[in-house]
Amino acid sequence: MLAIYLRPFGIPIWLVSVFGALFALAFGIVNLRDVWFVWIMVWDSTLVLVGLIVLTLALERILFFDFLAYKILCFTGENRESSDKGRIFYCKSWKLFIFLILFGAFLAIFLANDGAILVLTPLMFALFPHKRGNFYAPLIIFLLFMGFISDFASNLFVLSNLTNILTASFFAIPFAEFLRFMALPQVFAILASLLVFWCLLGLKLPQKLVLTSHFKQESLSKFGICFCFVLLALLPICAAIGAYFEIPLCFFVGFCAILAVGYGIKLGRIAPLQLLKESPFSVVVFSLGLFVVVFGLKNAGLLEILQIGIVKIMELERFLNLLSIGFLSAFGSSIINNLPMVMLGDLALKEVGDSALVFAHLLGCNIGSKFTPIGSLATLLWLVSLRRYGILIPIFRYLALAFCFSAVVLFCAIVGLYFSCIFWV
Repeated sequence: MLAIYLRPFGIPIWLVSVFGALFALAFGIVNLRDVWFVWIMVWDSTLVLVGLIVLTLALERILFFDFLAYKILCFTGENRESSDKGRIFYCKSWKLFIFLILFGAFLAIFLANDGAILVLTPLMFALFPHKRGNFYAPLIIFLLFMGFISDFASNLFVLSNLTNILTASFFAIPFAEFLRFMALPQVFAILASLLVFWCLLGLKLPQKLVLTSHFKQESLSKFGICFCFVLLALLPICAAIGAYFEIPLCFFVGFCAILAVGYGIKLGRIAPLQLLKESPFSVVVFSLGLFVVVFGLKNAGLLEILQIGIVKIMELERFLNLLSIGFLSAFGSSIINNLPMVMLGDLALKEVGDSALVFAHLLGCNIGSKFTPIGSLATLLWLVSLRRYGILIPIFRYLALAFCFSAVVLFCAIVGLYFSCIFWV
């Protein structure tokens, strides 16, 4: 795990996870039957992730996200004027803040946390090209907002997070049931995010921001806009239909990705070979290797320790056992990454038969993974993107902010889950 996050000599993370899996195999910690079991467990969720990121890259090439950002600026901007560099907007900070948070939540819900972060990071650099400055510069503040909301808002749909897909598949949770239980926690999480972000960082923004958009109306036709919105609407609809007929989600996501790529090729904005080159197929190998390593921990006795702890937690009052599971999953995710943690938790909760604890476990893995920079794949993708633009976030400042953000948002999301349980159970 240390090698995955420190990446000595620049070794790709997928190669490190493969070495870990081979090590576990060589020493008999896992066998080939275990590897096959892990693949059966994670293949759909892993391929969904690849499909979502391909779809995201295609929509970005089509300029759909530039169109959305332009509309956000049109709504929040005042005293607009044109220049050689594009259209200039004078935006009230609080208005832009609310809309960007909601926009980030929209992307996280429909394109998953990893897809959202790949879009939001370059979008922030496009909005604030010359506003780097110190740690409290608008660019850094909005980058932090987007980095956190991508995980905080990834609870609503099964397809909104790789952890959701894996858990829903493992426990055979129908799409409608997942949505029913997670709707209120999602609303509570977004509202808490708005409040805590604004109190801790938003107040440091200037009252008005001067922003420039290079998007031109003729860059994307009305048909293209409708086409992109229809694709996004198809994702949850197809997920619900697929869950009812027990069709793997990756087929629907792959179909939407193919449609988006085909439309981009028709417009002449997507080169298929270049898109394939940028698509993260190494994620498949990375996920399998990492899950094999964690399955080795399960074989070594960690699962029994977790199950003993869960039995003791179940003796607590309802709200306290939800809160305990949520925060234990959060701390576990922040230490060993939320992908292996969600699998360990799923295996530990398999015999419990309490779906509310499963949802609390998911909230902990999705929101609490932000406690540390190594807690989720989306955060790792975010940090790699920042490094490419020459931005470094001081580790101790990140940890301090992450604890305040994540602890408050997770607590509020658990409160929402508690009310969902009262209403639905």
